[in-house]
Amino acid sequence: MKKLLIVMLLLPLSNQAQQAPFEPSQTARYRVTFEADWSAATHPTDFPSNAHFSGLIGATHHRDTVIWRSGELASPGIEQMAETGGKTMLLDEITPLIGAGDAEHLLSGGGIGTSPGSVNLEFEISRDHPLVSLVSMIAPSPDWFVGVDSLSLRAGGQWLERLSVDLLPYDSGTDSGAGFQSPDSDTVPPEAIHPITVAPLDSGVPLGRFVFERLDTAGNLPLSGHQSGLYHDPERSGEGINVLIATLGERRFIFVTWFTYHDGNPLWLVGNIDFQNGDDQVQIPLFRTSGTGFGEFFNADDVELTPWGTISIAFPSCGHLAGSYQSDDTAFGSGTLMLEQLVGISGLACE
Repeated sequence: MKKLLIVMLLLPLSNQAQQAPFEPSQTARYRVTFEADWSAATHPTDFPSNAHFSGLIGATHHRDTVIWRSGELASPGIEQMAETGGKTMLLDEITPLIGAGDAEHLLSGGGIGTSPGSVNLEFEISRDHPLVSLVSMIAPSPDWFVGVDSLSLRAGGQWLERLSVDLLPYDSGTDSGAGFQSPDSDTVPPEAIHPITVAPLDSGVPLGRFVFERLDTAGNLPLSGHQSGLYHDPERSGEGINVLIATLGERRFIFVTWFTYHDGNPLWLVGNIDFQNGDDQVQIPLFRTSGTGFGEFFNADDVELTPWGTISIAFPSCGHLAGSYQSDDTAFGSGTLMLEQLVGISGLACE
């Protein structure tokens, strides 16, 4: 494929742009739908006649909070949920987390009386507590459940519009029963929560999925030349990102140059990727360039491209860029970007 190499000049940025500050949405509202597929057709081994799932229970929280985690011991609340479908003890564990600011919203909803089936729950979530942990008992069972642990509903500095997560079965490690109808048999000492890899749920086929859909969304702007220009953070004048969105024959592409610093030295990161008409976000591989000289000493054959990582870019509104980056180099790490347009292209104003 023909390489697209563009040399562009990014001048030092100033605070002269008179634009209203961009404040990304601090909160979002979602609907999660639990779509259960579990049936004699999907999991024929010893399928119970009264297959169902208990009521949904969980919370929104920040990254330092753990409601449950594979490889760790189940709390009494998780044990009760997994063994009986009860919510009381887990509710008693979540409530003080909310009071301490470690969690924000309780998630509690109905179950699925007969599987296959579905149930949904609506909830609020915030940037300070962007993670979701949510569980439901596989019933009947000794101590088996499905759920998500610390699932983030944000990417690239924005709320996700939709996210579907397949649900595989977990054993809470608190009961040693081997079948759906096994009598109570406490596991002493308790084992860590772990994925189920033995019969009757050893097929590796998901029992269903959680589908998260944002309800209060207007979406991003479709990618077009109207978003081309220089973007910066007014509080960080002197670095920024140059964006060119254009066409080359039948190709639509976005080209970015990111000017910043590392260890006191100027640093340019460059990259481009093709996209389809109507796309509203992209993930672009970035490279560091080296290997040749200036002016008469420049030789295109000597240019070396060293992979640096990726940057994800979207435009939630005119004049605003939302993004995230992930470097392959631990010295740079990862982070998010919320930038304002400093300069656009004449005749291509975004309106």
